Formats: sequence, structure tokens, C-alpha cells
Amino acid sequence: MSRGPRVFSSVSAAAAQGGSRSISVVIPIKGHPVLLDDAIASVQREIEAGTIQRLIAVNDGCSYAETSESLTAWQTLLGDSMQVLSCRNGGLSAARNRGIDAALKADPQLEGIFLLDADNILAPGAGATMRRLIETQPQADWFYPDFDFFGQAGHYITDRRHELLFHAQINICEAGSLIRRRVFEAGIRFDEGMRRGYEDWDFWLSAAKVGFRGQSAAQPLLLYRKRPVSMLSNSHDADAELRRYLEQKHNWLFNTPKLLELEAARFPRFAVVEGQGNTVRVQTDPGQSREITLQELERQIMAHFAEPFANHAPAYLVFLREGVSARLLDHRLLHSFFWNAERRWARAEERPQFDLFYLDPSSSGHRISNDFDNPDRLADGVVIDLTAVHDLVMGLDEDALRCIDQLPSRFRVRSWAMALERMTRLDQKSASGLELLRSFILQLSRSRFRAALGQRWEWREQGGAVDRGMAVQIPRKISGGGVVFPLLKQPGKRDLAFVLPIFDFGGVEKVVASMARELAQNGFRCHLVAVSDRPIHPDSWALQAFATVNWMPDPSAIDWTGTEFLGTAEPSWGNWHEKADLMGLLSSMDVVINAHSGALHKVADHLRRRGITMIDHEHLLERSAYGRSYGPPKLALAYEYAYDLVLTCSEALRVWMHGHGIPREKLMAVVNAPGYPLSAGAARKVMDERARRDPAAPLRVLFMGRLDPQKGVHRLAAIYHALALRAPQISLTIAGGSVVDTAEADFSFPRRTRMLGPVRGPEALTRLLADTDVMILPSHYEGLPLSVLEAQRCGVVVLATNVGAMDEAIQHGSTGFILPEAGCEDSFVTMIAALDKDRALLTRISENAARMARDWSLTVAPLLAWLKRREGEPAAEGRGKRQFDVFRSKM
Repeated sequence: MSRGPRVFSSVSAAAAQGGSRSISVVIPIKGHPVLLDDAIASVQREIEAGTIQRLIAVNDGCSYAETSESLTAWQTLLGDSMQVLSCRNGGLSAARNRGIDAALKADPQLEGIFLLDADNILAPGAGATMRRLIETQPQADWFYPDFDFFGQAGHYITDRRHELLFHAQINICEAGSLIRRRVFEAGIRFDEGMRRGYEDWDFWLSAAKVGFRGQSAAQPLLLYRKRPVSMLSNSHDADAELRRYLEQKHNWLFNTPKLLELEAARFPRFAVVEGQGNTVRVQTDPGQSREITLQELERQIMAHFAEPFANHAPAYLVFLREGVSARLLDHRLLHSFFWNAERRWARAEERPQFDLFYLDPSSSGHRISNDFDNPDRLADGVVIDLTAVHDLVMGLDEDALRCIDQLPSRFRVRSWAMALERMTRLDQKSASGLELLRSFILQLSRSRFRAALGQRWEWREQGGAVDRGMAVQIPRKISGGGVVFPLLKQPGKRDLAFVLPIFDFGGVEKVVASMARELAQNGFRCHLVAVSDRPIHPDSWALQAFATVNWMPDPSAIDWTGTEFLGTAEPSWGNWHEKADLMGLLSSMDVVINAHSGALHKVADHLRRRGITMIDHEHLLERSAYGRSYGPPKLALAYEYAYDLVLTCSEALRVWMHGHGIPREKLMAVVNAPGYPLSAGAARKVMDERARRDPAAPLRVLFMGRLDPQKGVHRLAAIYHALALRAPQISLTIAGGSVVDTAEADFSFPRRTRMLGPVRGPEALTRLLADTDVMILPSHYEGLPLSVLEAQRCGVVVLATNVGAMDEAIQHGSTGFILPEAGCEDSFVTMIAALDKDRALLTRISENAARMARDWSLTVAPLLAWLKRREGEPAAEGRGKRQFDVFRSKM
């Protein structure tokens, strides 16, 4: 290497004249006064060859006198072909920016700028290569080189195709790249606040934000001086902090929907083989798939095995019996299936060779089982990842592979199952998932491409390229490594998730279903998430408003044995991967509404920081046998900071939560309305039938609800026994399931009481209420019961204890009756007897109640208005900008 400027008589004519494709080199200088000579000499060689127009050298306040002496000597030698700028030290980014601006000003016809560090050198012939790239690749906005190192030996290739998805994971472009003028004219510059490294990564992402894209030069344009310690190695020490900075600044890229979009476009996550045919669905989002042939899937997999840094294959292979996808889709569980299938692989303590899936009908709700053992039955589905495929194909002979579908399986397997209500059975004569897997694995083991797996295809190492198998992991980084829900955005739709601990179709579930119906009619794509392994009860209408129905089937999410806050325990759920996976499940949402999920509280703030609008919805403050309040509203007080808005089912609960510390501006009452849809015509028909009923007919009394202590089951027993003695002509009915062990119950009901059990479905509920005159609720505590509102809509006269927000539904003496808790049993009996005698009073109260019926469209209107205002604000971007400004001030 030279240690001073080489003397030559004149610059070539081509260099002096410049041209329409001229290129300049910018060298920022701080230190390296001796090595600088090598760098400038390499540029001199290209100037002399006529391929480089000009050198801009920026002395960034270097303290070595030798640096100034060297620059002066080179300036004398190169004349107009070199420009030297001297300035106070402002950092590498500032020096590069000054050089870029000077280069653009010096040469109006300049086409590109190459950035060269002072301790590196241009590769021989680099100038000619750069001009060729500029002239033949007009679509590329910058060209990044392969690496040949000196000092410490090494040779790396870079990604042959610039993939923004991988650029979000690592900086795949060296700062020493050739950059077109149009990038700089768009205002792209280096961030002068970044003085600890990764400023070049930031530069490329800034260029990509406005639509510019790079391209591999596919060869070295410089020789990179590699030493054990450097500015780059120091920046790696600050990697976590610098990455956080980049993620804050470039939240246009570092968000789940964007990364999922990039993944789905070029690196689909799943390959789905369903039934016996020659087609495969490749997809990330199961709602947006494309078809390839089995032969093409074979080629992709073998190419990935041979050269994973150049070739992609889907990370997971899914083999399904014919009809599985259709049934899951019909029940809105298809997305949940794929998310759970991936999560099981990611979280398996011991990696299986494959994961078995079973799908069956259910007679009592949708059910999920995390462990279905190893049954003597062919699986309806099999899931396997690429690593397991490789191990099977390369590690076992054909005789072993032919045994894949033998029962019970001799392989290392796991299993899980779903059972769906009202599902038609699968055709067990069709090929099972195991049979389909066996067939394809044998196809791979016999592949004509297999010989290529032992071949080396590139002499340089893969150090500057990214394994295509990493594609599935990159979207996970936004949620701390959590498995990401495979849902792509739809134009014009905002995604909103309701998160519940269970969906057993009680009051909370009815409210959620009703709100979802209204929100879906107003442009939201609604999703249901149950965070537990409890059954999901679909009913005839409850799930219709949801685009997807999902389980996060963690039993510990509802065990309520965790830390207490104000007398209310949290679930014990919440290790790092559970939290990360719940964030991954929800990170594509625009809005998340928490309906009593204690697990969600633990990640709500993380989601909010990612720009997701977080809303908490509180329904019921419970009361212990000792009169102490507890329940979800107490936990909401602990996590209030994590939510943008807190909804309550009643004004009374809103006032309570404000009194316990939640700001008034964060509270909104979405007052309950009837819990299932009923048309105005159907409601009128019920009232017409009621008007025609014989006024002398026996009075019909109903209790509708759970038979548990909260609902006053002991009071109910006393009331019914008293009525049976005092007014035996009155009809007594109970509709509801028992949560008390009847064998140990210390109460009973009159023998002639009609015990209907749970009544589900709008038609059955309406018929029941149409056949009822009086409904009683002797509860110990309530929120604002939907059963009261449903009964009133059908003209049923409601008698209830003075608890919760009952007075927001019942105007005493006008639309029903509210009775004091003290001695309420006698009050109920006396009031019912009075109504039995005074049918005119019964009719008047009935008609008043029916006229006061509420409507969910009016109830949800304030929330819709709030969401619309928030959508109009740059909420997420603004919040990210503020966080970024704070973070930058600490850099």
C-alpha cells in the first residue's frame, strides 16, 4: 500500500470532461492519517481511469497534523478533481452530509455518490463497475457491495435482492455503497444525532420510507479493512439501545401489519396440502393464499436446504384431511388454527417430529384440547416445520418413512384437537393428514434435487446475507418474540379485538356480541379472543359479527391465584413467552377492548405503546359474603394507565370508578341494552299476543339466570316456597344452569316448579319471555343485568333487589319494581300477589316497560364517535413521535 500520493502528469480527458453518468467519491476523515493515503490513492486510480469524476474529502476536525498535510499534498496533485472541506468535528453523519452537499453542488450533472471510509480502499476497477451499474440498472436507487476484508481475512456475500423485511432485521447494506443523486435530491441525509453507530442503517431505512430501493452490486466495490475493534464493533455493544432508537424513528416499518405484509408478499409462512391432489396453498394469512404444485413446493424446499441464504420455503407444512379448512372457516376458527399450530412449535419444550391435529363435532360449544395424547386413530391434520422435515428426509431411510402413518405413532409426536358445535363430520375415508405427510416426505426423499444438497454454490461466506428461514421470525420482534397472528390488513377496514377470559354466553359475552354487531356495521373488522382453554359457546347469532374467533388456550389465564390488588387476585399467567404471544396475537389490531381478561392487563401498556388504542370495559363489581367488593373493576384501577378509555355498563359503575381514581375524561358509560337482537316487528307481535291473553289466566313467574349465590338462589327458594303455599295457582319457572352442586345444595324448590335449564338462542328466549308475566331477581349484587332489559322489551314486569345499577333500568312503580334487600323475600311475595290480583296494574307496568326498550345502536354511538375522533387524530404516529423525541434526547 502506498504511503503518499503517487505522481502522475495529468488527469485523463474523460475524467476532466465528466459526463452524464459521472460519479463522485466522498471520504469523511477523523483519524487514520496514514491509512487515508491508501484510500485516496485507490480513488486516484479510478479518476485516472476516467470512471470517477471527483473526490470530496471532509476533514471532520481530525487532530492529527499529518491528516492536513496529506490532504494538502493530494489537493495539489489532483487539482480540480479533488475538493477538501475542513470543519469542526460534528460526527460521521455530519461529515458525510457536508461531503454529499458539496458533491451535488460541484457537479450539476452528477449521477451518483460513493461513500468511502478513510480506512478502506476502492476495489480495482470499482469505478468502471459503478458506471456500468448506473447505466444498466436504472430502476435501482443504490448499489451495495459484497465484502472482501483485509487485515482480518474474510469474504462475505450480501443479499442478491434487496428485501425490506430483512433490512428491518439487520443492516444488509454497507455504508460504502453507490447512491444515485435522486436519493439525495429527495432530502435523504444521515442522522447527525446518531454518533454511536447504525447511522448508515438509518439512512437506508429513511430512503426506503419514501420508496427508494437498493440492489446488490453482486461483487465488492471496496476492500474493507477489518480490525478486532472498530466503530462498528462498538456500535454492536450498544445494539439494543440503537435498535430501539431505529424502531421508534421508523415506526412506519417496525410495526406488525407492515412486517406481515412484507412477509406475505415474498415469504409465505405456511404451505397447506389438503386432500389428495397436486395443489398446495401457500400463505401467511389463510384468507389470502395462492396455489402452487406439489412439485414446485418440493423444488422450493430442496433449494432452501441447498442454499438457505438465497432460497425461501414456507416455514411450516400443514397436511389436512379434505374439508378441515372449510369447517374451520365456517366457524371462523381458521386463523386461530394456524396461529395455535405455529405457537405449539415455537413453545414446545421438546421438539416433536410432527404435531397431530384432530377435528370433531361437539354437542356443547366449541372446545379445544391442548393435549390429545397419541390415539389409535389417523389424525385429521399434521403440522411440521422445515427443520423437522429436513431431519426426517435426511436422517431416515424409506422403510422408516413409510411408517409415518402407522398407529399408534412410533414417532415423537404431540397432539391437540378442536370440537365444533353443529359441525358435520369429516369423511374418514378421505386421506388423513398422516397419509398426506407420508406421501410428501417420500417424494422429498426421492427428489431429483437431493444430490444438490451436498454442493457448495458460493465461495464467499454468507455473513452479509440472511437465511430466508428467518422471515417468519422478523414480525415477531415487535411483540418481543411473540408468535404473530397471521392477519393481513384490508383496505378501509380497522381491526378491533374483544378479549375475554371465557365466552360462555353470559352477560359480558352478550354485551360483547352486541357491541361487535354495531361496530361491524360501522366499518370495523371485529375479532373475538378467548384467553383460556374454556369452551366457546357460539349460540345462533353471537359470533356472526366476528371475522375471526380465536383461542389462546392457556389454563393459567383464569386460575386467579396471582398477586392481589385491593383484595382481587390476578391470574398467575404471565411468563415472558405467554406475554409475548398475547402481544403477537393482538399486535395487528387497531383497537383492543378488554372485557374482564386479567391476562390482557399484563400486556396492555406494551400494546398501547405500539400505537394500538386500548379500551377496558367493566361490567360488574362483585361482592363477597362479608359484603366486601372485589372483581375486575378493582384490577382495572391497577392498570388504568395502560388504557386510553374505560367503558362501563352503567352510569353507576362509571361514577364508582371515577370516585376510585380514574379521570373523568377516560370514562364512558356504554349503558347496557337487551342482550340479543329482536326486530321491532317481533317485539310488537309479543305485545299483541300479551294483550290478547285472558286476564284471568294464572300469573306466570320466571327466574332467569344462574343458580348461584350472587343471584340470590337461597332467596329464590324461599320466595317460590312461599308463593306455592300462598298462591298455588301461580306458575313458577326457573330457566338457567346451576353452578352449585345440587347434591350438596342446602335449598330446594317446590315440586311443581318448571326447571327448564339453560335457554339459549333468540327464538327460545323470546318465546320464554312472551310466556312470562313477572320476572324476579333477588340478587345480592348486579351490574346492569341484560335479562332485565330483555324481559322489559317483551313486556315482562321485573321485580329486583335494589343492587348495582338496577335503578337505571327500572323506574319503580312505572316500568317495574325495585325492592329493598332487607327482608326482600316477603316483599317479593307480597308484590307478586298484588300483581296477581291487580291485572290492570300489571298491564300498565308491562306496556310502560316495553316502550322504554333500549337499542344498541344508540348505546354504542358515543363510543363510535370517540373512535372516529381518535382515528382522525395522528394518535399512534404522534405518540410514537413523542416517544422518539424523548429517546433521541437521551442518545
